[in-house]
Amino acid sequence: MKSLRSSRPPMLPGAGNPSLSRLRLGLLLVFFLLSMAVILSAIWVSIREYRHELNQAVQQNVGLARSLDEHAARSFISVEQALDNLGEILTRSNGVDGSNQADMYQMLVSKKALTPQIRGIITIDSQGFIHTHGLEFPARRIDLSDRSYFKFHRSNPDTRSQIGQPVISRTDGKWLIPVTQRVNRPDGSFGGVLLAAVEPAYFLDFYKSLHLTEGQSVRLMLDDGTILLNYPFNDRELGNNERPMMPALSGKQAEGDTLNKEWTDPKTGQTELVSFHEHGGAHPLIVMVSSNKDVLLAKYRQDTLLRIIATLALMLVITGLLYLLFRQIRHAEQVESRLYLTQFTVDHGPDPVLWCDSDGYLSYANQNLIRLAGLDENEWYHLRFTDFLPRITAEKWQSLWSELREKQHLMLETQLRIKDDQLLPVEITLALIEYQATKYLCVTARDISQRIQTQTELRRHRDQLQELVLERTAEVSTVLDASPLAIMLAVQGKIRLVNPAFEILLGFPASDIIGRPTHTIFASASHYTEKRAQISQALLSGGAYRDEIELYRHDHSPFWAMVNIKSLVPGDTSKGEIAVIEDITAQRIAAQTLKQSERLKRTVIDQSADGFLLLNHRQRVVEINPAICLMLGFSREELLDRDPAFLWGEPCFRQVFPKEIQLHPGYNHVGEVTLPTRDGESRPFLINSGAIHADDGKLEHLFAFFTNISQLKEIERHLVDAKEAAEAANQAKSTFLANMSHELRTPMHAILSFSEIGMAKADKVPGPSLIRYFDRIHASGQRLLVLLNDLLDMSRLEANKMQYDKEYCALLDIVQSAANELGGLLSARNLSVHIDESTGQEIAALFDRARITQVVVNVLSNAIKFSPADSAIEVSIQADLRLPSGETAVGILVRDHGPGVPDEELESIFDKFIQSSKLRVDGGTGLGLAISRQIMEDHGGAIIASNHPLGGAIFSLLLPQGAAHGQDLF
Repeated sequence: MKSLRSSRPPMLPGAGNPSLSRLRLGLLLVFFLLSMAVILSAIWVSIREYRHELNQAVQQNVGLARSLDEHAARSFISVEQALDNLGEILTRSNGVDGSNQADMYQMLVSKKALTPQIRGIITIDSQGFIHTHGLEFPARRIDLSDRSYFKFHRSNPDTRSQIGQPVISRTDGKWLIPVTQRVNRPDGSFGGVLLAAVEPAYFLDFYKSLHLTEGQSVRLMLDDGTILLNYPFNDRELGNNERPMMPALSGKQAEGDTLNKEWTDPKTGQTELVSFHEHGGAHPLIVMVSSNKDVLLAKYRQDTLLRIIATLALMLVITGLLYLLFRQIRHAEQVESRLYLTQFTVDHGPDPVLWCDSDGYLSYANQNLIRLAGLDENEWYHLRFTDFLPRITAEKWQSLWSELREKQHLMLETQLRIKDDQLLPVEITLALIEYQATKYLCVTARDISQRIQTQTELRRHRDQLQELVLERTAEVSTVLDASPLAIMLAVQGKIRLVNPAFEILLGFPASDIIGRPTHTIFASASHYTEKRAQISQALLSGGAYRDEIELYRHDHSPFWAMVNIKSLVPGDTSKGEIAVIEDITAQRIAAQTLKQSERLKRTVIDQSADGFLLLNHRQRVVEINPAICLMLGFSREELLDRDPAFLWGEPCFRQVFPKEIQLHPGYNHVGEVTLPTRDGESRPFLINSGAIHADDGKLEHLFAFFTNISQLKEIERHLVDAKEAAEAANQAKSTFLANMSHELRTPMHAILSFSEIGMAKADKVPGPSLIRYFDRIHASGQRLLVLLNDLLDMSRLEANKMQYDKEYCALLDIVQSAANELGGLLSARNLSVHIDESTGQEIAALFDRARITQVVVNVLSNAIKFSPADSAIEVSIQADLRLPSGETAVGILVRDHGPGVPDEELESIFDKFIQSSKLRVDGGTGLGLAISRQIMEDHGGAIIASNHPLGGAIFSLLLPQGAAHGQDLF
């Protein structure tokens, strides 16, 4: 290849090709049809998704409204049932005024414990004052006669429960929903009001557990539109009547029906999908579930936007492809014209350009290179790269070629041979280019002769300036040598002059330091750079720089110096800077020692867990630490310059600062004192106080350290309680040993006695008598075996070695099995077990069948013990119960009609070796209920004892609902 230049003339755009015109029309028609199909499909899908989203939201609102209506109705019915029993008791007591406060307080507490939705129950006498409060005893006498519910019941003889609008409690300042009931005297006159404060948080926690979707809200209202509760909670809406703002509430729907509407909230202006569900009965309620339409359709709008974007993107792709096809046709017509214009530009460019192959032979040379070399048009074809660049030898050529393979581009300065064998200084750029599978070296040369001349002139002027600076430096040096302070002259970041004081202070001989960078005397170059920015800012504004800087001597030892720097020419740092350096290490060490001493004292006092108080001679607070503020509840500003006697009283002040410490220098007082805090609480402290006197014995300051000993007092109280608990445990152990000795001796004596009788009369008595002896021996052995099994089970449970074989079982089967097992004992006492099978047919859980059966047998055995003859033991199986932790559960409830369990023993009867102190019958070891509780807790459940309002005890066996699997069993 001799030349890369094209001999082909440029192609100019000509007339259009008819076939290409038809192709363009066909492509436009396909584009239009395809675009219409995509747009119509996107519109159809968007309309279908819009209707689906709205229908799904309405169904969710309806289901939620019905569920919340059922929950609210059940909750208020439970409250009403609790009030009915109390109302009957108060009527028999001649109204609220005639009831005993202590007895009524116990009943209110018991009722409140059975109904978690109730915060508290109070009784209001006929004058409108609180008589008994279930949360405090004795109750504060608060006037409630102005409440609307009190006025209603006083004037209305109806004794049915009423749900009132939410109010703020006057006892604890919190919102409550009042459920009230009129209390009559036996003669029918007004005897007061019974009020149950329904806790809004009970409903809010339930609503929160439902994990409502974003934009959903709930309102619980009376049938007149009064808002009882809302979620999310907004106390400003409670008690408001929403009927005028909600046209949907103005009409009545059938009881239990759900009304769905789309309306615009006049408060927020937002469109919502609303479902109203009205519950009939004694207390009609309306549940309104609303969903923000904008939130519901957010995903739909996002999807619609994505579809629009996808449609537009698809159309853009189609349009782009169409555009590329049109462009490619046009490009094919213009490509040769552009190639010709490019070749022309390179040929007539201002810089010489040549191409050569890997052997160094020229493949191309532009017109400028041919002109500078004085060659004919075709004379350069047989020349080599080195013929134009004589300083690049054959070895250098190979080196350049190898280097270009790695870097692709190089730039260097050399000489170009031109006509008459002259050498022109040039800067060449070398690039490795591959064209048609062949590598070429492209060289572009630029004339730099003018630049070299300019650099030479600049160097000459620089040398002249340096000589002038040296002359001026010598003049200044004579003046600076006599200064006692270290002085340094720096120009352009280089040290040019130092005086003898500088050499002595920094330990650098002048011959070593002159000419070195200024940062030599700094800790590091980065430290100098940081300071240099501050110095330059001060000097460029025409001022001077003054600051303390840490510098380093020649032996690398640091010292602190006061450095003053000023420009030789104000505002121009390029002409030089003069620096005066003064060693201030000694002064700095002294100042730091003083600051450290004060900081140490301040830190010790501030960080101390004990409170600190400092008074002046006028008994005014002059200093405190954060601990005393935290202990007493006062802020620092509230204590400073105050007399403690006004805060604590004069007696407390004298206990902290007795007169002895003021009269006798060196006297130290240690003692305990109880001081009031800001909120009125009394708190015990261990104080250590003293006084500071002047040399003449005059009082200057009083100080005291306060140690909070509240925890020590609490520990002391707990130690006393622990001692009493240990004594009680010891008494329980003694009782257990006495019971066990009796329980073991009784069946053992029976076994020995009947076996001796049997052996003595084996050949004399008839067969039926021997069988009766053996039956009694067998029964006594069985009783002894039960006692031993209880002891073994308790030992396994305490050692955590009890093993469970869990499986899904129906709770009804367990109850029936336990009842059959105790059939003989039931018949002997003429008792019956009534199992409510209506609610337990499909309730099952995951548990160990044998162990849970053991628990049910233990509970039924206790019920049989304490049930009167000819009575029934009621058993029910329920779902939707609650564990003490709040987790949902299923369970078995066993109720007897016996005397019940004393309230103070509802928990202690589940302790090992403990039996009811008032209701003990038929002996026993006190292990059955303890084993039952441990088995239930090992299953993640609980066993709870309570008393029925109408008498008898209720034992609730609860298992986690998360283990329920009823639908797979039936």
